[in-house]
Amino acid sequence: MENVETTLTSSQPSRAYRAFPTFGPYLLLHIVPWLLLATVLRTCAKAMPDGLILLGMILVQFAVFIAFLLASQKMIELANGWTSLSQLTFREQVIFGWRVIWRLLLLFLLAVCTANFTGVDRFAAAQLWLGFDGIVFPWRQGLLQLWIAIVSMITFMLVVERGLDRPPRFVGILREIRHHGRHLSRAVVHICAFLVITTFLQAQIAIFLSPLFDSAAYSRVQFLLYTGFILLFSYIRLWGIIAILTYSLRASYRLRTAPIP
Repeated sequence: MENVETTLTSSQPSRAYRAFPTFGPYLLLHIVPWLLLATVLRTCAKAMPDGLILLGMILVQFAVFIAFLLASQKMIELANGWTSLSQLTFREQVIFGWRVIWRLLLLFLLAVCTANFTGVDRFAAAQLWLGFDGIVFPWRQGLLQLWIAIVSMITFMLVVERGLDRPPRFVGILREIRHHGRHLSRAVVHICAFLVITTFLQAQIAIFLSPLFDSAAYSRVQFLLYTGFILLFSYIRLWGIIAILTYSLRASYRLRTAPIP
């Protein structure tokens, strides 16, 4: 049976496998439509009635996950690895996306309830719901960045499990963390630092551009510029996080399979 090592460290070809050069100059652009959809939905959700805000945010998470899934597939391929993710049809991607999203929502609910039970401030505890959203969209600095890094690591491991034709379960994640805990822990630290830096830079640039975005005569051009600004940083954050996770896990497998001198 295929194993994770083959997925991340082998360039084994497959009849149904499409090597990354076939995507030409559009290799890194295939996630843009999903990030754009998430950005527009997230912007419009603020103006939705209270009863629809939750639905809008769930759709945002779904769009972000599909972008995460596609970027993970391409990053593994760029690392000369092989994964069955490239064989998923759109329908299979959608089904897989919903399976992961509801598992993550249950994880967030458990985290929020645990935080409330231990006496954490309700506002601070409620921010744990933002763990997946924070992968591509900026939130306030602090421990929330660490939580986002942990959530991104868990999500990536769920994607890797699916790439091995295994069901996305937390049991499989715990097994992989046990084998590769040191490298995954380092990846979480590096992602946390990356998020802190990109969030700071995005905030500073947003302050610099605020006269353009906050003018009284808010036009369609300004909306497009604002959407493009958010989209650009979402793109950078997503690729940066997945690159850190891919090469950290790959390094762990190479270390485990290295010949004993």
